[in-house]
Amino acid sequence: MKFVITGGPSVGKTTIVNGLQDLNGSGCGFKVVQEIATAVIKEGKILPWVDRQKFQAEVLRRQLSAEASNLDFDCPLILDRGLFDGEAYYIYDKLPIPPAFSTLDASQYAIAFLIEPLDFFEETDVRRENLKFTREISVILEHCYASRNVKVVRIPAAPPKERIDMVRSIIDEYQRTRARSVEQAVHQAAHMFYHNGAPALI
Repeated sequence: MKFVITGGPSVGKTTIVNGLQDLNGSGCGFKVVQEIATAVIKEGKILPWVDRQKFQAEVLRRQLSAEASNLDFDCPLILDRGLFDGEAYYIYDKLPIPPAFSTLDASQYAIAFLIEPLDFFEETDVRRENLKFTREISVILEHCYASRNVKVVRIPAAPPKERIDMVRSIIDEYQRTRARSVEQAVHQAAHMFYHNGAPALI
């Protein structure tokens, strides 16, 4: 199960992701893929403010690789940004959206948590945008996931621990519901099998 933590710059995404990862000591079993875009920027070779298209292409390539290498379907995988975050930046910059985005599988994502903006923006060497940009890109990000039928859950501004607890609670409930659904499906199939006449054993 894959859960995306998405949102604009300086909304607290990475704090939430790291907080969920820290819960592993309590037996929660979250696996984490850290933000690819930040890693690419820190390398300093391909920068979004120099060549947005080349940058997003590299991020997408690495994101696909990172997600493909984590195929444990029983353990929740927490993604600091997902495959469709890059598309939002193409839309914001009014650039042609590469055909690759239309071939991506959105069904792999259980929930996209949209982390809503805080009332301040923390600029760094990696983040050169502003609060206005963060608010605008948040709307586009929500559209990119919702338009593909990925359930989007908004996480409002709050202290980090409250947000971490909120995300964890929703993931836990999703897992419980999913487990019940599978059990119900098996029960219903067995009921139909026996009541419609099971094949004779030879």
